[in-house]
Amino acid sequence: MSIDEGKLALDDSPKKYLPYFKMQDPETDKNITVRDLMDHSSGLNRTDLAMITGKLNRAELIQAVGQAKPMAKLREKFFYQNIMFTAAGEIVSTVQKTPWELFVPRRIFTPLGMKNSTMSMKDMEKAKDFSFGYEYNFDTKATRRLPFRDIDEVAPAGSINSSANDMAKWLQFVLAGGQAGSKRLVSEASYQEWIKPQMKMTPNGKVSYGLGWFLQEWNGMKVVQHGGNIDGFNSLVAMIPEKKLGFVMLTNVSGSSLGSELMPVVWKNILGDPDAGKTASAGTNLEKEVGKYRLEAAGFDVEVKMQDGKLVTIVPGQPTYTLENVKERRYKLTGVDGFYITFSDKDAYLEQPQGNYSLPKIAADANKKEVKGAWKKWLNPAMELVGKYQTPGAKMTVEIKDDAGKVTLNVTGQQPYELKERSKDVFSALPLPDTYSLKVRRDASGKLEGLIMVQPEGEFPLNYAGAADKGPEKPKISAEEVITKTIDALGGAEALKSATSRQVKFEIDFENQGVKGFGTSYAKVPNMTGTHTTLTAVGKEIATIDEYFDGTAGGEFFSFAPSDTYTGQRLEDARLQNDFYGYLNWKTGLKSAEVTGTEKVGDEEAYVVVAKYEKASDMTHYISTKTFLPLKVTTLVSSSTSSQKTPISQMYSDYRMVDGVMTAFKTVSDNPGMGTVVTYVKEVKNNVTIPETVFKPKTK
Repeated sequence: MSIDEGKLALDDSPKKYLPYFKMQDPETDKNITVRDLMDHSSGLNRTDLAMITGKLNRAELIQAVGQAKPMAKLREKFFYQNIMFTAAGEIVSTVQKTPWELFVPRRIFTPLGMKNSTMSMKDMEKAKDFSFGYEYNFDTKATRRLPFRDIDEVAPAGSINSSANDMAKWLQFVLAGGQAGSKRLVSEASYQEWIKPQMKMTPNGKVSYGLGWFLQEWNGMKVVQHGGNIDGFNSLVAMIPEKKLGFVMLTNVSGSSLGSELMPVVWKNILGDPDAGKTASAGTNLEKEVGKYRLEAAGFDVEVKMQDGKLVTIVPGQPTYTLENVKERRYKLTGVDGFYITFSDKDAYLEQPQGNYSLPKIAADANKKEVKGAWKKWLNPAMELVGKYQTPGAKMTVEIKDDAGKVTLNVTGQQPYELKERSKDVFSALPLPDTYSLKVRRDASGKLEGLIMVQPEGEFPLNYAGAADKGPEKPKISAEEVITKTIDALGGAEALKSATSRQVKFEIDFENQGVKGFGTSYAKVPNMTGTHTTLTAVGKEIATIDEYFDGTAGGEFFSFAPSDTYTGQRLEDARLQNDFYGYLNWKTGLKSAEVTGTEKVGDEEAYVVVAKYEKASDMTHYISTKTFLPLKVTTLVSSSTSSQKTPISQMYSDYRMVDGVMTAFKTVSDNPGMGTVVTYVKEVKNNVTIPETVFKPKTK
């Protein structure tokens, strides 16, 4: 609307309208445009930490995030960015000389007749009928009502509250090409720009982002959609414009996966399912299809036969697939998506995501050809990916394995993720949600070059590093020998046991968030811990976080969110990770441990010690092959309110001797949500008196 009125342009610099706008990276600061704010191409990670504290106004939030270290160069990668979108909204407020909270209702709600939509939680609560929001704990099976979260200062990134009826009016407006009845609210040119791909999310552009829309395909048709999450609520708006079809899903539970699951259901049930199987017609002679068919390129034969009155196909080493008749002599292979066979009297035509082939029917007495093993990738395209992959600089190695026909992605310290083809060269990593995927990178000739790990936080490249079965030999040293040497390197068992309590003062830098902090952590034998952290941004104290574990129970208290009490896996992990003597008690609850190889951690070679526990999450220790000091630890952080497990790593450096014990004064933690967090130890005191209240739940 503002562009139509000549008040701004997409390729203007944000500085033209917001003089305080500044990015940390000089090139990004010089070249970023309004368009980049809206299509999430700024290179910044998801910087929501300062936002959710609720202590900064809109301009301060934009300035705080401008101080964050980017994860990529401008327009290099897609990173979802709420605060950049907030900046775009603030630009609109500036050029329209109207607050965002007034502009949207006047120019959108009123002309569309959206009388039950509001711009803040406070206004929503004035309605005669509104929903409470909840979260579900999978460990305790309990549902907890959550307080409403006010996000007034980031309103352009998602502050609207609405109803099903009002959202139907919004759908009608979008599906009408920007018209409300006979009145056009946005020009045809601006409407087309709105839903046009602006930033690729996949290399081939199959999934892209427009100006506030995710853009993808379903059966060759363009899908325009966007979801949203906040404490206790989850939503999705999805449309196929060419079919004038759309739906809105509103739920009152955090982080529901229902939206992505509903999309294909809605499309198929209204537009028809091209893959829907039908029973064979009365005149179909199933016996005609029985026989053997040769797939020459893969070096194996496909056998089709009758089994329990049904037509089935058998491939060496694979499960038996039932053939489901689609029409006439065309069949779908059940259990695998996108595979069809159409029979004729002389051959069978195989359709599959990797390409289509004609399989000649062979005589019963024909000589059998040797099965070369290439058949595996035909019914499971992920087989082609089996091997080792490394991040640039070889900082991390992952492996894709063939586990009896099931292909899994294996990341050290995490559970195996089963790979399932989503579309050509795109794989889901089950049980991770749809926002996680694996994309194949190929060279100009189509040869496998590497992979791209796609996460909500961005895309991370992996280079092919060779066949999985050609890795280096395992070091001839046991896990117990490595940890014994580590204990000695840290100062020895006697020195480690000489302390029974510890107080550590620290400073912390959330590099990719634009947030810093300081605090004090406390620990006491046998496994009691407590930490108080104060967060700061743009020179202000914005939040506090208190963590506690008393040996039995634990949790976190936030000044800006409901408290979190550890249950299930999270509680088991706390028991393990808060052991005061750490490596001295490393066998507690241990199921197995082995040295799987060596890897580089920075410039230093390290033994990789994988420790698996009976109850707690697996941990991988990277121990220096020279000094035997711990260089890194990786594990998973479980959530009790979702099935998601977050991989985290902590790198240790700047070791100094404190009371006879080598202590790391710098820890670099990486996790997908926060990015890089650096903790600097400022002071360590051992054997101090610590009040028991430090290790107990806080009260607000």
